[in-house]
Amino acid sequence: MTEHDTRRDGHPPPDANADVTGTPLTAADFAQFFRDIHGHDPFPWQIRLTSHVIDQQAWPSVMDLPTGSGKTAVLDTALFALAARPDISPRRVVFVIDRRIVVDQVYERAEKIRQQIQMAASPILAKVKSRLSELCDEPLGVAALRGGVPIDGAWAGRPDQPWVVVSTVDQFGSRLLFRGYGVGKRSKPIHAGLTGNDCLVILDEVHLSAAFSDTLSAIRKLDTSAVDGLPCRFQVVEMSATPRGTESERFTLNPTADLDGCAELSRRIKVKKSAELVLVPNLDSIPARILKIVRNIRKSDKSVQSIGVVVNRVRSARDIQQALRGDESLKEDGVETHLITGRMRPLDRQDVIGRIVPAIDPNGERPTGGLTIVVATQAIEVGADFSFDALITECAAVDSLKQRFGRLDRRGSRFARTGVAAQAWIIGPKSVVTSKKPDPIYGLATKVTWEQLNLRATEGVLDVGPLSLSGFPEDASARRTVAPLLLKTHLDAWVQTNPEPLVQPDIDWFLHGIPEDRTPIPDVSIVWRRDRSHEVLRLVPPRPAETLQVPIDAAKAWLTDFEEPEVADVVQQSNTSSPEHARPISECHRWEGFDKSPQRIAKIREIKPGDLLIVNTARGGLVDGTWGPDSTEPVTDLGDAAQIAHRHRATLRLDPHLHVGSEVPLPCDETDAEQPAIDRITELLSRWQAQPEERPEWMLRAIKRFMEPSGLTPFDITAVGIKGQSASDGYYVLSERKRKAAIDPDTMDGSDEAGSLTGTEVSLDCHLQGVANRVRCWAERLGFSSKLADDLHLAGLLHDIGKVDQRFQLILVGGDPINLGILDAPIAKSSPGVRKKMYGQQRPSWSTSNSRYPRGMRHELASVALVASSPDVLALAHDGDLVLHLIGTHHGWGRPLPPVIDDPDSEALAYRFEGNTLKASSQLAEGSLALEMADRFWRLVGRYGYYGLAWLEATFRLADHQQSASEAD
Repeated sequence: MTEHDTRRDGHPPPDANADVTGTPLTAADFAQFFRDIHGHDPFPWQIRLTSHVIDQQAWPSVMDLPTGSGKTAVLDTALFALAARPDISPRRVVFVIDRRIVVDQVYERAEKIRQQIQMAASPILAKVKSRLSELCDEPLGVAALRGGVPIDGAWAGRPDQPWVVVSTVDQFGSRLLFRGYGVGKRSKPIHAGLTGNDCLVILDEVHLSAAFSDTLSAIRKLDTSAVDGLPCRFQVVEMSATPRGTESERFTLNPTADLDGCAELSRRIKVKKSAELVLVPNLDSIPARILKIVRNIRKSDKSVQSIGVVVNRVRSARDIQQALRGDESLKEDGVETHLITGRMRPLDRQDVIGRIVPAIDPNGERPTGGLTIVVATQAIEVGADFSFDALITECAAVDSLKQRFGRLDRRGSRFARTGVAAQAWIIGPKSVVTSKKPDPIYGLATKVTWEQLNLRATEGVLDVGPLSLSGFPEDASARRTVAPLLLKTHLDAWVQTNPEPLVQPDIDWFLHGIPEDRTPIPDVSIVWRRDRSHEVLRLVPPRPAETLQVPIDAAKAWLTDFEEPEVADVVQQSNTSSPEHARPISECHRWEGFDKSPQRIAKIREIKPGDLLIVNTARGGLVDGTWGPDSTEPVTDLGDAAQIAHRHRATLRLDPHLHVGSEVPLPCDETDAEQPAIDRITELLSRWQAQPEERPEWMLRAIKRFMEPSGLTPFDITAVGIKGQSASDGYYVLSERKRKAAIDPDTMDGSDEAGSLTGTEVSLDCHLQGVANRVRCWAERLGFSSKLADDLHLAGLLHDIGKVDQRFQLILVGGDPINLGILDAPIAKSSPGVRKKMYGQQRPSWSTSNSRYPRGMRHELASVALVASSPDVLALAHDGDLVLHLIGTHHGWGRPLPPVIDDPDSEALAYRFEGNTLKASSQLAEGSLALEMADRFWRLVGRYGYYGLAWLEATFRLADHQQSASEAD
């Protein structure tokens, strides 16, 4: 073993005061940065905020801004501040909001910023790109965390890369609490380390997630053990147009500087809007009344080109949509009706929004003559940049109504043009607004709000502009649940990720609050696929773009043909328990990642929060793209479209059931075919490419990538069969040929199969040196102390030395003793063909018939034993505990107890490092290694904090992952 190099590779650490041209980025540059990205000037408050963040080196705790004032531009400020002051700015900007449609729209803004920085078409953008590139080779990434898809983890691939992550409370919060929904046990510490450090958490519309805000505050108070060597770049900013009463530092609009000096913002804030109160008997009577209002609008005011209809339940939205579409007079008048809820697959929602944007875009030219009606739920309340000429809303809590009226004449342009206040109607179902029984969605807040509206109305009409609807009693607002008191014992339980404690607190109350008299209902994710075999799901894995999230009790009722419970687009609470009966369940599988076959769910109680369920497309469940459990119409399989939607590898399943009317080449035709499959498939793709009007846009993008030259063939072809069906039901799956790494780092979970079976036969010394250099580079870029960087580097040089076990080496050469005998030195990665050999089995197996390596044996534990055997080597560390812990946990085991197994046929292990011979036996069950590792874990938690230790682990483990991926190139 050669002397380990203490010099880092890569770029020098970023200079906070100068870019490549030698001139600094200052707050004065922000306005030009904003113009270069969006094509217009920022509002004065946006410039003022940027100056505050850069000059004060901190964000205000609360952003108290009205709807329509452009709050989402905080993303621009955050990224500019990161480029200007990377020494004090967090690498990850996390925008947390519990509205699915807003997740999509904020993602689109972040993606636009990323693209403009990447193109760097102006001097300021080039300067920003250069500064961000000094932090990481990739200047900026954008990700959306909507549902529990365990393999979509690109944002968690590098700790040094700047990212904008848009997330729901469930997705970000569960990761922060070491219990990430859809995240494997071994990866949970990585996600906790990245979400608990180096993050600017922008908690949008904090009134929707007050409990999670409480939890964030409690975590910051409890986790105070971090050492000086770890930088502190974690901050929470609460942002809302309806903020809670708080004594925290507030950033608000300045009437003189922000409104008087900006005609555009002044017009938005001072716009007049008027609403009429309409009382109806019950919920079932809402569709008929809305139809009547729409007819009257169409007759009396032809200038109204768009109407928004917002209700509180998904079922109500579906019923209203059907009533409007079924009306003959509206059909004859050419009225278009669209349905948008948060209970849609992102691709379906994207398709609908693409069709309605011309009619509701507040910045675009509106079409004339026609009428577009958008029926929606709470999904469009917050952040959705829609503007309607008229609005009809079901009565709700007053803070929700404020948000809904923010979508009415959003820019104030209609009022400025006509001088007439935009018109709205508030419908109050008598069964709700006069009932003493709490509403399942908003409790008693709807009733109190209705009473207050009537007190303020004159002859049933009142002002609902941005500066109105203030001074309502507290119980008119939506329930603001509080989180339980977070104790150190809670974090002590959650920080144990593998194995987890048998008894531990549930995290849901800490995300959504303590229920008053009802239980919060978590979500599960659903993906519709025609072919649900393990083979096809590995080739075309589930992606967030094709998932739909619904409350777990709604999914259980649907799968057992029970009556649909009420479903809304807010975190719901129920008086009734989920169906846990023995009624037969429809065919349903749980997806748990690449290394496991989809698990058939036999009993309803097996479905757990955060599960990703895969169901047959023939099961139905969607109406106009939104959740409709009564529908039995087959659902479109979006598997291939989802791969390419967010820059994943393109795939195309040539399943004739997915391409009705097209004759596609099939494996069963191979015997009689005159041409090879590759030629027949290429001809088919060429024909489809020549007829673009007959193919969806995503398919044309995929075909274009397939047809680009890449190696011997432009794509990989896999013939698959559908289990239990005849050979004629088999089909081909096309996969874009990978141009770089043979291992996708997004799919790496720390398992030996993913990390060791790369087929590149990399020597052990080379891999160790590569990981050590990479983790030192990252540590210095992140601002870790030199002592911590040294220890991470040392751990990198030693983490895999347990692989010298000859039985492990035999596995890496495919079980062939001859190949083992001709190795010049131990290897860290398998020989060519070994991965295919193992994964060619029906169920991948780490063990081979020729190896005596015990099943369940962990090479990293042998590495710990070897290093611990040498006091001289441990003396090289500043913190020997940390080095041993990083080595022992670099595959996600041992937090706190390692899986030590008996090895009766043990091997004597030896490794030379810097003149020292490290020796240990592979029989670890007879010693105290397990207890020593557990004790060491708790000492380090006390020394570095829950999240500091997780950050160090994440940095180290991700360096190992990325090094393995680069070696697979």
